[in-house]
Amino acid sequence: MNLSPNGVPAIARWNVDDRSDLRFCFVSDLHCFSSRSTVQTHRRLIRDVVERCDVCVWGGDLFDFRWSQMGHEDESVAAALDWLQFQYDAHPTTQFVFLNGNHDAHGKFASRLHQWADARERFRCGIDALIAGDALFVHGDVIEKGGTDQAFTSYRQSWRDKPMAHPRTSRLYDAAVSARLHQTVAFAAHRRRRTCLRLVRWMHRQDPALMQPVRRVVFGHTHRRIEQYHLKGFEFYNGGAAIKHVNFRPVELTV
Repeated sequence: MNLSPNGVPAIARWNVDDRSDLRFCFVSDLHCFSSRSTVQTHRRLIRDVVERCDVCVWGGDLFDFRWSQMGHEDESVAAALDWLQFQYDAHPTTQFVFLNGNHDAHGKFASRLHQWADARERFRCGIDALIAGDALFVHGDVIEKGGTDQAFTSYRQSWRDKPMAHPRTSRLYDAAVSARLHQTVAFAAHRRRRTCLRLVRWMHRQDPALMQPVRRVVFGHTHRRIEQYHLKGFEFYNGGAAIKHVNFRPVELTV
């Protein structure tokens, strides 16, 4: 695995040593440990997608530390690393790239993850976006709070500082999900065209040389599935989320 980091947010480019095509998958927004996650329902789907691909991009919010039902943050961090180890062992020919998300923006987890990744040749972490050929993979929260680098840093820091939610608050959230209010909020806050335009504006703020080859944009965060939506010369993809009452299907691309 050969990645070159560049910029803030941390964007890396996949350096290809030959001309062979690579199959990438983008799996995000599983929200493991949350009571609202449906990751167990999608276990076979995730397994088959990763098995078909040369590179798996874990696209952020795989784990949900704020709403974790594990009881203590140390248990959640240990369970997250166990989950990643299981996937790593189950797919011995797959290379993995872990993109930061806001829900897994957790200081203790980030530290442990770096230590864990250093001992694994096929795993790379510590970046917010990946460019491979004409494809950009990014969690998607880069558009929040105005979409500037400064706003993004502040936004991520606010998530790092959030404590685990009180059980009473979690029960209220469960009730809102049961009533499907989260769908209403997601559709209002992340309308497809507006969201994609915000991503285009974010890309225009980045290093032009880095972004020049990008024509396909794969992102998560919004919990709204998008399949090959064309706007401003780009194709947009979003796999949705493994959350109750939300569509979910990982994105697969040949690069």
